[in-house]
Amino acid sequence: MKSFRITLGAFLLTTLFSAAQAADVPPGVQLAERQEIVRHIKDEPVSLDPIKAVGLPEIQVLRDLFEGLTNQDADGKVVPGVALSWQSNDNQSWIFTLRQDARWSDGEPVTAHDFVYSWQRLIDSKNASPFAWFAGLGGNSECGSHNSGTPAAGKPGRHCAG
Repeated sequence: MKSFRITLGAFLLTTLFSAAQAADVPPGVQLAERQEIVRHIKDEPVSLDPIKAVGLPEIQVLRDLFEGLTNQDADGKVVPGVALSWQSNDNQSWIFTLRQDARWSDGEPVTAHDFVYSWQRLIDSKNASPFAWFAGLGGNSECGSHNSGTPAAGKPGRHCAG
């Protein structure tokens, strides 16, 4: 069970709490005017809200829609996503440097606040996310309970989102 939770946690880190939709297009490549994704999904997604999506159909769509701070390459190694780089002195708090070209689909820039907001939504008891416990991984036990009513004493960006 512990192995499953760790695997699920790693997968969710790269998909569930993402905030940007961006493509890495090599110089000189001309994209088609109309951008489409065609995907066969066995069942209809129940929710496309990242804090409530629990099934494979939802996860398949969300992976196409969002990009997290980090991602995984074909070998399972952690690679940059929206974050260009990240560092930690104690493995408790992390500093992420975001790409300047990260944009939402409407052209607005992706900011650190967008990621903090994702964590705030996750742990807010009003949202009853089945993944609120996820915020408690890595020693952030005060962030993992979605029954507490107040996200980490009102400072989820500082204490829960790193």
